[in-house]
Amino acid sequence: MGNVAQTKQLLTAMRTLSTQQIMLHQAVAERLNLNITDYKCMDFIVRFGPMTAGKLAELSGLTTGAITGAIDRLEKAGYARRVDNPRDRRSVIVELTWDETKRKQYEEIFLPLEREMKKMTASYTSKELAMFTEIINKEARLLREETVRLSKK
Repeated sequence: MGNVAQTKQLLTAMRTLSTQQIMLHQAVAERLNLNITDYKCMDFIVRFGPMTAGKLAELSGLTTGAITGAIDRLEKAGYARRVDNPRDRRSVIVELTWDETKRKQYEEIFLPLEREMKKMTASYTSKELAMFTEIINKEARLLREETVRLSKK
């Protein structure tokens, strides 16, 4: 088990990482002419494929009302659309509709970062990478739970 000083250093590093991630994603959202919430909702669709608005609310931790607004703005910006859900007439599926230019712009934004991240992680063992992954996944779950808690107020 880590000691108090190490735990404090880790929590400070996680907070710093969180801030830098927010700043990066704000810059990405601006580059795409989206607000950060809409961009991150689009990112869920990029990563996981078309999904219901309810699933998008579940993944984001946002209310269904907030998700409706995000989908409306993504549609208006030309990034997504609603289509009928063939499995449930009461819901819709949200899917990407971006053209080749928007898709390439999105991919090119992340290429330099992806290259550098691969270089950075190459020096770690599989065991170390597994530990980092576990910590990050646990932190992500905690942050999502906190988002849900704060969104309900």
